[in-house]
Amino acid sequence: MSDDPHLGFIIAAYLAAAFVFLSLLLWVTLDYNKQKRLLNLLEASGARRRSEGDKV
Repeated sequence: MSDDPHLGFIIAAYLAAAFVFLSLLLWVTLDYNKQKRLLNLLEASGARRRSEGDKV
């Protein structure tokens, strides 16, 4: 297998795919935390969700 002339390309393709996947995972995680923090700020300022309805 080590004498395969395409081995470098295969390894590079897997590394590139792993990099893209991990980058997207990091981006989604960071954005989720940001959106959660913004939602908490909105709720702390008095904004309420429409799905709560008129609870008294």
